[in-house]
Amino acid sequence: MADAGEKDPCVRCGHQPDKADKYCVRCGAPLVNKCSKKRSPLHKGCSKVNRQDAAFCSDCGAPTVFRESGLL
Repeated sequence: MADAGEKDPCVRCGHQPDKADKYCVRCGAPLVNKCSKKRSPLHKGCSKVNRQDAAFCSDCGAPTVFRESGLL
């Protein structure tokens, strides 16, 4: 876990991103594990930011972007 005000390192390559980065500048992986917003009969999709290790959104149950990107 990063210190207050810092982002966690990239889950794919370990690079420490700048605060404003949304994607890793070294490998292109997403840096924030948001809900993928994929709607289905079971999932409404949302924009919640989830824990780094979450494969599914804790609010709506849709896959997270880390799962969709093959990071989990």
